[in-house]
Amino acid sequence: MRAYSLDLRKKVMTAYLQTKHKSKVCQQFNIARSTLDEWISLEKNTKDLKPLPAVRNGRPFTIKDLKSFEEFVDSTPYKRIQDLLEPFEQKFGYKISYSILWRGLSKIGRIKKQNS
Repeated sequence: MRAYSLDLRKKVMTAYLQTKHKSKVCQQFNIARSTLDEWISLEKNTKDLKPLPAVRNGRPFTIKDLKSFEEFVDSTPYKRIQDLLEPFEQKFGYKISYSILWRGLSKIGRIKKQNS
């Protein structure tokens, strides 16, 4: 996805409001028609052309607080890394994947690389 400056957005909208001709404005500024439609809708709904913040779905890519995580690991009995997934979610209020949990354990020195 391409990011457009606020200055360009304003110029495009000014040109559109003067001409009311979407195709010509899109051609003039080399933007997609759908982009102009999004900006028109954005300005109508928010009275501004600043892009809305991105909504990120899914699990976090990292453990947010390593110090608290280390205390959690020290106080939670487990045999396998997988045994920590559910207690982690209950304690911290968000889910993480096995690989993120493994990486967190590695960062706090609980996982040692095996020599082959």
